[in-house]
Amino acid sequence: MNRVKILIASGASAGHLYPALSFAQKLREKEAGADIAFVSSRRGGIAEEISAHGFRLFLISVLPFSFKSFKKFFLAFCRFIRSFFESFLIIEKFRPDVVVGFGSYVSFPVCLEAALFKKATVIHEQNVSLGLANKALGFFADKVAVSFRETRNFYDKAIVTGNPLRKSLTRAGKEDARSFFGLEDKFTILTLGGSQGSHRINTEFKNAVKRIEKREDFQFIHITGKSDYNDLKKDYSCITMRHCVFDFLEPMHLAYVLADLVVSRAGATTIAELVYFQKAALLIPYPYAGGHQLENAYALGKEAAAIVLREEELGCQGLSETIARLIHSPFQRQALERNIQKFAVPDAAGKLAELAISLARQ
Repeated sequence: MNRVKILIASGASAGHLYPALSFAQKLREKEAGADIAFVSSRRGGIAEEISAHGFRLFLISVLPFSFKSFKKFFLAFCRFIRSFFESFLIIEKFRPDVVVGFGSYVSFPVCLEAALFKKATVIHEQNVSLGLANKALGFFADKVAVSFRETRNFYDKAIVTGNPLRKSLTRAGKEDARSFFGLEDKFTILTLGGSQGSHRINTEFKNAVKRIEKREDFQFIHITGKSDYNDLKKDYSCITMRHCVFDFLEPMHLAYVLADLVVSRAGATTIAELVYFQKAALLIPYPYAGGHQLENAYALGKEAAAIVLREEELGCQGLSETIARLIHSPFQRQALERNIQKFAVPDAAGKLAELAISLARQ
């Protein structure tokens, strides 16, 4: 039997790269000897991450389109044309059986070129609504793998696979988590703003803590991102409650295990992790970037699987009072934990790997 060859196109952001890597690792488990390679942008800076997992990496010159100036738009257009030819050369050299795109501007020229080559093509969408690249590619792809059941309405060729999670996300014991963080056995809030952090959430949560620390008994873990880390570390030094502050946390599973409430953005990867750990969540969706996070959050909110606060609702003690209410509402938190399980799609990486392998064997 011939060796299966699969080419994966992924952007450099955590929301694209982590699912792509998880998928690639599962492919390697299910199909011994599979030849797997990645394609990404030269500006992504993910070469070390890919090579650390033992995969080959091809680079293309594509840039995101910017409409802020004609110069930037023209440069992006020229790079797109160049990346289209680069994708042609990569596919001609690697000769994949299947090409799998994980969204973003990187996947567009690669998957479009693959479709023109009559290669089996799969695109994976992490959000409720398809991004621009995936919307266009959906007409050419053989299959559209989606993370939310609601997304099936977009294409007849859609298959619900779920969003692959990092292998490091395992369910540890609470005692191990408390020991790692040096925290007590009490109500714990985990706050995070996505892979890059969120200045707005960082600021509002800091203010909320100061408003309610005297009247509420809780502890917290705050993952700030790099930009605000030093300032928040200094600001929190004057509060008496137990807390941990990180710019980035590798063993995220320990933070999720310990959390009684998670305050976060509504990115696709974060939501997949919340579903996996069955956590009560207060979602503050990022309102820009095509509104993807708003739709993700509203999908959960509609099923009473999360509390949703828009950014404009954070002021005037909106965040602090919502947190205080949830601290004192164990039945509501339990309902959130139950309802979020409706969005579970077990073994997402395995489902996507089986889909790719089946197409490769056709």
